[in-house]
Amino acid sequence: MDETVLFPSPNWFQVSGLAVSNDGWLAYGGPSKSLCVLKPVPADGNGVVEGAEQYTAHVLNRAHPDKIVSVDISPEWPEKKLVLTGSASGSVKQWSLEDANGGIKFKSNLSHDIHTNEKEEIVGVAYSNEVYAVTVGSFGNIVKWDLNANVVKTFNNMLKTFKPTCMACSRHITLNVAIGTKQGVLFVVDLNRAGSLIYKVRSQDDEIMNVSWCPQYEIQVEKSVDESQRTGIVTEKPNKSKSKKGAAQKEPQKSSASDRMERIRQQQDIEEKNTSGIKKDLPQDSFEDFVVVPEDDMFDIYKDHEADEFGHKKYEPEDILVKIKEPKEQNDYLAECLKLKDAILKKKNEPEPSIESLVEALEKSDINSESGPKELPSGSKVISESSQEETSCSREEQEESTSVSSVHMHKHLLATIGKHGGVRIWSKTGKLVASCALTAGKQQQGRFRNSWATLAWCQPELLLIADGKNQLLECNPLKPDCKNKLVTKLVHTLHKRGLHCVATNAWRASAAPVAWSVSQDRSLVRYSLCDRSTTVYNTCGGFVYNVQYCPYDVNKVAVSVGDGAVRVWTAEEAEEAEGKLSAGRVVTYWQHVQGKVLTVAWHPTRENLLAFGTAESRVGLIEAGAAERAALALGSGPAGGVYALGWGAARLYAAARQELRAYCHERPDEPGTPVPVCVEGAAWGVSAVRVRDGLMCVGSDAGGVAVLQEEGASLLAATFVGSKMIHTIEWHSQQTSFSNEESRHKNLIAVCSQDKANSVVILEYVDKEETHPKLVEFKRLTGHTNTVLQVAWSPHHEMKLLSTSHDGTVRVWDVEAGTCVSIFGGHGGTALGAAWVAQPSLPHHVLSGGADCCLRLWDTRLHPAEAYRETKEEAPKKDKKKKKDKKEIKTEATEDTEIAESENNGLAATLESKVKISKKFLLPTITKQMQKTKAKGAKRMLLKYMVKKNLETAVEETEEYDLDYIKMFGNSKEVNEVFDMEMEHHLRSGNTESWLVLCVLRGHIDAALRLAAERDQLCPYLLSLAPGVSSKYWKDASKSYLAQIDRLVANGEEDKLVVNRNYGGPVYRKVLTLLSLQDVIGAVKTLVENKLYKEAYLLCRIRYMDTIGDEVLQSWAKNCLHSGVFDMAAVCHLASGNLLEAATCLSKCSDADSLRLAAELARAAGQTILADNLIGRTLNTEDVATELDRLLPSRAELFLREMQRNGGQPNGGQPNGGQSNGGQPNGSQPNGDERNGGDHDE
Repeated sequence: MDETVLFPSPNWFQVSGLAVSNDGWLAYGGPSKSLCVLKPVPADGNGVVEGAEQYTAHVLNRAHPDKIVSVDISPEWPEKKLVLTGSASGSVKQWSLEDANGGIKFKSNLSHDIHTNEKEEIVGVAYSNEVYAVTVGSFGNIVKWDLNANVVKTFNNMLKTFKPTCMACSRHITLNVAIGTKQGVLFVVDLNRAGSLIYKVRSQDDEIMNVSWCPQYEIQVEKSVDESQRTGIVTEKPNKSKSKKGAAQKEPQKSSASDRMERIRQQQDIEEKNTSGIKKDLPQDSFEDFVVVPEDDMFDIYKDHEADEFGHKKYEPEDILVKIKEPKEQNDYLAECLKLKDAILKKKNEPEPSIESLVEALEKSDINSESGPKELPSGSKVISESSQEETSCSREEQEESTSVSSVHMHKHLLATIGKHGGVRIWSKTGKLVASCALTAGKQQQGRFRNSWATLAWCQPELLLIADGKNQLLECNPLKPDCKNKLVTKLVHTLHKRGLHCVATNAWRASAAPVAWSVSQDRSLVRYSLCDRSTTVYNTCGGFVYNVQYCPYDVNKVAVSVGDGAVRVWTAEEAEEAEGKLSAGRVVTYWQHVQGKVLTVAWHPTRENLLAFGTAESRVGLIEAGAAERAALALGSGPAGGVYALGWGAARLYAAARQELRAYCHERPDEPGTPVPVCVEGAAWGVSAVRVRDGLMCVGSDAGGVAVLQEEGASLLAATFVGSKMIHTIEWHSQQTSFSNEESRHKNLIAVCSQDKANSVVILEYVDKEETHPKLVEFKRLTGHTNTVLQVAWSPHHEMKLLSTSHDGTVRVWDVEAGTCVSIFGGHGGTALGAAWVAQPSLPHHVLSGGADCCLRLWDTRLHPAEAYRETKEEAPKKDKKKKKDKKEIKTEATEDTEIAESENNGLAATLESKVKISKKFLLPTITKQMQKTKAKGAKRMLLKYMVKKNLETAVEETEEYDLDYIKMFGNSKEVNEVFDMEMEHHLRSGNTESWLVLCVLRGHIDAALRLAAERDQLCPYLLSLAPGVSSKYWKDASKSYLAQIDRLVANGEEDKLVVNRNYGGPVYRKVLTLLSLQDVIGAVKTLVENKLYKEAYLLCRIRYMDTIGDEVLQSWAKNCLHSGVFDMAAVCHLASGNLLEAATCLSKCSDADSLRLAAELARAAGQTILADNLIGRTLNTEDVATELDRLLPSRAELFLREMQRNGGQPNGGQPNGGQSNGGQPNGSQPNGDERNGGDHDE
C-alpha cells in the first residue's frame, strides 16, 4: 500500500475533464496522454499522512494517442467500475478498472473511432444511462453509442454550421442531450430513434462554456416579489372577498437626503451587478411577475387529460380580487406649519437627557423584539394576497416590510454559462427562468481579458459557479429576486489562476457529496457539501525527476518536476501519534524557472537555499522559505541539460553536456567557471558530481569515476566501472540517525551508469598513509532489468541503498549481503527520483517519483522482493490506418505539387522528401569488407600506427582478411589503388554508370565522356558536365552526341536515346554537377549531409583536401558511435590518430577480442587505469563464456538424451525405413543442425 503526496495534474481548460463517483473516486485526464484515477484511502489508521482525506493515484500512461479532454463515470459504479474517455485525437474508449496485485489494472473493453475518421476533437463524452453513451465532436457530429451491442449511430446534421463547445446528458430522460456552441446557441436534442430537436435558443451572446442539468426533474422556483411593484395578483383559486371600505391608508414615510442618496447608490450597484457580462440583456418578455402560467404548454401523451379539455371551452366567470388605493387627502399647508411650530417649541422646552436616563432607556429597549419576515410555506402552489381586517398603522408597516414571494413549478431545468460570466437557467420548453451576470474583470484595450467560467449544478438548491477571477461562487437557483436575478455568495478563493473545471458527485445520490475544482495553478480543491470544508491537493504536470531532503530540516523535501516548477513539501511529525506526518504544506516555485527541472540540491549550511538545474541549461537558486518567491538565475553556463548539482565549500558545481562548471552563489551575475578534470593527461567529460568534506567525486561519460581535491581539482584516485555514461554518484552517510559514532562505511560510493549490465557498483575510497588513495570495487548489485537511474543511501541504517530504474521499480538493497530486500512497482512506468524519509520515526519509508507524475510515500516492509509480480501495461496498438492516411495525404500532396509546378512555373508546394540512396552503388567492395571484418580493421589500423610510430605492441595478426578498405586511410598511392579496384569491379560487372561517377569523382570528366561515347551512352546530362573541362571539349562532345543519334537511328535503335539513366540518383547527380562547377567543398558537404561518409572522405583524399577530410572522419566516427558500429568508429579515430577515443569506442563492445584491443589502445595512449579495467572485463567475459560452455550440454549429449527419450530410435522413434518430414526418407536429407553448419560450430 502506498500514499500519494503529489497527484498528476489534470489537463488544462477542459470543463468536462473531471468526473467524481458516488463513493468518492476521481477520474481525469492527466499529463503524457494518461488516464488518472484517485482512489480514497480508507480511514483505518494505517496511513502515514494525517489530516485531510488521502488518496492513492493509479495512472495509465499513453491511454490515448493524444491528451484526454473529457471523462465520465458509469452510472453502474461501483458494481461495475467503468470509465469513459475521449481524446483530442477523436478516439473514444471505455475502460474497465480491475484490482490487481494491490493496484488497479486498466483494460480497454470498448472503443469507437467515428470522430477520428472525421479528424475532429472530442468536445464531450457522457453516459446517458447504463446502456447508452453519447459523444460529441468539434465539427458537430453527435454519436449515440449502444454499449451492450457496441453499435454506434451518427447524427451529423442536427447542429448545422454551429460549432459545439460543451455537452451534458440529462440525468432524468434517456438520450436527452444539451449542447452549447461557440456562437452562443443552446441546442437540446433527443437522440431516441431518428433523433429530434427539442428546442434551440440563443443562450448567450458569446461562447457557451458549460451546461449543467438540475439534479431534480420537477422543482419549485420561489421568486421574491417586491411589495411596491405589485398591482394585482391572479390566483388559481381566488377568495371571494372585497376590500373593506374606510381602511386606514399608510402615510408615506419621510426620509432624509442622505437616505435617498444611499438608496440611489444601492440601486446603481444592483444595476451594475445585473448588467450582463456580455453587455446585452436578453428580452424580458419571458418574465411575468404576477401571472401564473402553466410551465409546460406542450402536449404530453402521458398526462391524464380532462374529457372536455380539447376544443373550445365555455367561458367560466371568475372573481378577481383587485386592490384599489384610495386617494390621499390633501393636507392644509398652514396647519402643517402650525404643527411643525408646536413640535419645535415642545422639543426646545424639553430638558436635556442625562447619562443615567440614556442608560435606563437602553436597558429597557429590546433589540430582539423585531419579528422577522414571514416565509411562504413550502409546497404552496397558489399565488395569493391575504386579506386582513383593519389594523393599526404599525401593523401595516410590518406587513409591508414582510417579503412576499411567488412559487412556480418547472421541469427539467438547465443551466448555462457564457465565457464572460453570464449565467442563465432554462426550463423544459426553452423559457428563461432566472439569470445572473458575474463580473468579467477588467478590460484590456477594449476587450475582456481571458477568462474561463464554468458551473456545476450540485443539488437542487445549490449551483456552483467559477467566475473569471479564480473564485468559486454558489447560489440558490430556485430563489431569484424580483427581476429574476440570482444572488451569488463566495465559497473560496484557494485557486490562484485559471479556475476552469468543477465536478461533483452530489447528483449521484452520494452519502458524502463533494465538489472538486481544478485550476491552472495545478491544484485540486475538494469542497465538502456537508460541512462546507475545503482541502487543497497539489499536483505535478510532468515527470518527477529528483527528490532531495533538506540536510538540516528533516521536515522539508524538495521535488524537481518536468512542468517547469520546484515544489517544497513541509510536513512535520504529528504530535499526537508517533510515526505519523501532518498533511503539511506544498509551496510551488515556478517564476523564472522556465524549463524542465532535472535536479535540485540543498545548500549544506545556509538555511532555505536551494539550487536547481533545468533541461534548458539553466542553473538557479531559490529561497525556499515560507513565502513563494521568484527564482534567481545564475550566470550563463554550458549548453545542454543540467543533470547533476553539488555544493562545495563556497561554490556550486553543475555538470552539463560533459562539462563541469563552478558558480558562486554570492555573485549570481558571473558566468560559471569551467573546471577541467584530467586523468593521466586525458580530459574527461563529466556527467555526475558530488562533493563532501573537500573531496569531489565525479563521473564521466565513458564510465569513469574519479575522486579529486575540491581545491585545484587535483586527482587522487580514478577507476572505470563500465563504458557508458555515469548517471548518479552518492557517498554513504557519514553517520546514521540511530548511531552516535561515525559510520565505518562512510567511504563507500554508490555508482549507477547507462551500462547494459543494469547494475549498481559500490566503490570504496581507500586512503591509507602507506599507499596512494585508490578506488576499489566493493560490491556489484544486479537485479534491475533496465538502466539504473538514481541511487540513495539510507540516513537511518548502514549499508541500505535505494535505486530507481527504467524498468519501473524502486529497489532496496542490503549492500552487505548483496541482495535485494524490497521492490516497489507502483509507478507503472519509469521510476526516476527517490529518497528515504528523513524523519527518524519513519526509518523504513521512502518517497519516490517517476513518469506517472506522482510523488508516492510507501513502506519498504510492505513490499518484500519475493512478493513482487511484474505487471506490464498493454502497449498501445499502432494506428495502421493513420499511417495509411498519411501516405495517402503524402501522395495527394505530391500530385498537387506536380500540378502546382506545372501551373505556377515550378513553385514548390511541399517540403523535399527524403531520398533513399544505395550504399553499395559506388563502393561495393570496401562496403562489404567493412560489414564483415568488425574489429579486424581496427587491429590492422593499430599495427600500422605502431609501425609508423616505431612503438612496440602485443597485438599480432595471425589470420589474413580482405581489408583493402584500410588503404583509403593510407597515402595517395593506396587511395588510388582503392579507386582502381572499385572501377575494375564495375567494368567486370557491367556497372557503367557507377564507373562514370567514380571517374568524375577522380576529376577525369573527359575519360568518362570518352567511355560513354564508345558505348553509345552519351546523354544530355553527361554533356552538361563537359564545360567543366573546356568549351572546346564541350563542342567536341556535342558533335559526338549528334553522331551517336544518327548512328542509333540508322541502326533502328531509337529506344536507346530515351533510356533513363539514373547515375546513382539525385544526390550523386547533384555531386557531379557541383564537381563540374569546380565546387568540391559543396560536393563533400552534400555527401556528408546524406551520410555518404566513405565517398566524401575518398573525394577529399583524391582531391588533396586533408583538413576537410579530418572533419569528415570526425563526423563519420560520431555517426558510427550513435549507430552502434563501435569498431568502425574506432577505425575512424585511429585514422585521425586519436588512440584514446578509439579505445573508448571499442570498450563499449562486449566481445573479448574488442576489449583486448581496446586495452592495448588505452595502454598505448598512456591510460593505464582504463587499460587495467578493460583487461579485468576481458577476464570476466572469458570466465562467463567458459562457465556457459561448461553448463550447456554438447550436441552429442543432446543426441543421446533424445535417443533415450525415444526408446533408442532417432527422429522421434520412427524406424529407419519410415517416412518423415513431408515424405522424405530418413537420412535422405540432413537435419537442421547439419544444414546450419552444426559440425563446424562444434
